[in-house]
Amino acid sequence: MGHRTQPLHHPNSPAQRQLDHALTALARITPGRRRYIAEAAAEYLDQIDGRRLPLGYNRPFPAALADANRADAFRMRRGCTVAAMLGLAIQPADEHFPTTARAIISAVNAPVDRLVQAAHTTGAPAAVALVHLLGGTR
Repeated sequence: MGHRTQPLHHPNSPAQRQLDHALTALARITPGRRRYIAEAAAEYLDQIDGRRLPLGYNRPFPAALADANRADAFRMRRGCTVAAMLGLAIQPADEHFPTTARAIISAVNAPVDRLVQAAHTTGAPAAVALVHLLGGTR
């Protein structure tokens, strides 16, 4: 079975190994570097998802040139920064990297999302914020 036909959740697929490696590496670095990596991943995805034009172009790449768009975003929109900081050995046009970038952003934002959910659930956002600032939650 080739790597393109294996689903993302298959434990031996290159996509799953890439994702596992990225999230493991992300867990070992400082919160400040995590935020920096998430910002770089968001910039990369902005071009992939069409929210931002390729650098130096006045229109997006057509869908038929998705590989070229991924490679351009990797080089020009800090995708290479994300890969380097997490120790990922990938090609610029890697078809699985956008999924990995989304997972990185979700992992970095997860603590904030939990705090927001706690604030909504309790109806006391000030109390949740105070407990968090005093070190009572993560």
